[in-house]
Amino acid sequence: MSVVKPYDEAYYSMTWMGPKGYPENGNSGRCYFTGLLGMFRLHGESDVLFADGTSGDGFSFRWSPVWGAPAFNGGAGAFHEIWEYTPRALGYQGYWEQDHEGGFEEAFAKLRGLVDRGIPVQVGLHYSLMLPYGAKTSPRLKFQHDTMGKTGFGHHVVVAGYDLDRGTVTIFEPNDVMPYSRYEAPIDVFRTAWEQSMQRGPNGYEPWEHHHAFGGEWSLHDGYGPYLMVWVEPERDSDWDIAKSIRHSFRRNLKILSGEYPKPYALFGNQWQIPRFETGAPGMAAFAALIKAGKVKDTFGPKGDPIPLFVRGNIPNHGVLGRAGAAGYLRRVTKELGLRGLETAAAASAAEHMQASSELFKVLRYEQDLAKAGAVLEQIAAHEVAALDDMTRAWADVKLITERIPRMNHMAAE
Repeated sequence: MSVVKPYDEAYYSMTWMGPKGYPENGNSGRCYFTGLLGMFRLHGESDVLFADGTSGDGFSFRWSPVWGAPAFNGGAGAFHEIWEYTPRALGYQGYWEQDHEGGFEEAFAKLRGLVDRGIPVQVGLHYSLMLPYGAKTSPRLKFQHDTMGKTGFGHHVVVAGYDLDRGTVTIFEPNDVMPYSRYEAPIDVFRTAWEQSMQRGPNGYEPWEHHHAFGGEWSLHDGYGPYLMVWVEPERDSDWDIAKSIRHSFRRNLKILSGEYPKPYALFGNQWQIPRFETGAPGMAAFAALIKAGKVKDTFGPKGDPIPLFVRGNIPNHGVLGRAGAAGYLRRVTKELGLRGLETAAAASAAEHMQASSELFKVLRYEQDLAKAGAVLEQIAAHEVAALDDMTRAWADVKLITERIPRMNHMAAE
């Protein structure tokens, strides 16, 4: 038996409660990144919101007319760009692997070796197969299991332990709260779910129900192969400097919020054939205007059932969570600017706007009427455009952050 014991305390939940509270309205998301935030905290970065905002994920937006559902996550590119960039920007080494040549045996041996070293591992799964086991101990997962029935969705969880004698792995569910987030699942079920994450079977592509509809059929998950695993090594670079991290990540976040770094992971394809799409805060404002003009409609599933765009067609709780991280990041930027005697007003104002955006996303999450939802999104976009203006003004001071010594260091030198 091997368990990453400190992970119980380092675990980070991305759950917020809707009108009916827990467990029915325990909203959460961004499972592809939550596990890493817990890893950063485990390895020494206590400011989780700063780590979250460093990723750029909470500054992003995209919408394509190919399929009308907007996305309020995605960073500058695919998931793995977040997995690669964020650890490096925080002074760590992050890794991701998939489709090991030796199949399950090689992948599971690698996973066990990491856990033995005290390193939790985020994995991508066909989660429908795992849900019944989480439902045994989690009121939230039981509610999902009872109400969703036979579902088919991809999901990222964290493996932080295993017991070969009992034949189980210890799972941490990012979309719940402690202590319900932790449960045990049989290794053989875990293996099947880990393999099926690629959605390939003996006869080729095998779609799962309940993914978003595309062209009258259920859609692919996220395109990764079997045995996907993501982890962060515990040793932090002793030369890591938060000023250098902010100097680089702030410009990147500014580019993402402005829409200059679109590269949405959901639109893989020949770059000359990708249709026009809206990105960043200006793109969100343009998208809200299209809703107001009646040019965007609710979507329909393959069986013809209507899908309210902001309730079921997508997950605005990604906006709640991501914008909270963006606001936390900007508050830390404000603090670090102040410590170096630089102007803080613009960065502080940007943080307030992104926090206001997060709160409005909580309203958007439960608005089924498209016209009313569009009006809420218009308010969100106005805050994010204002945040973009603030960040553009703050950039002049952020550019100087590495040239200034924090005041507390001045005091120590004296």
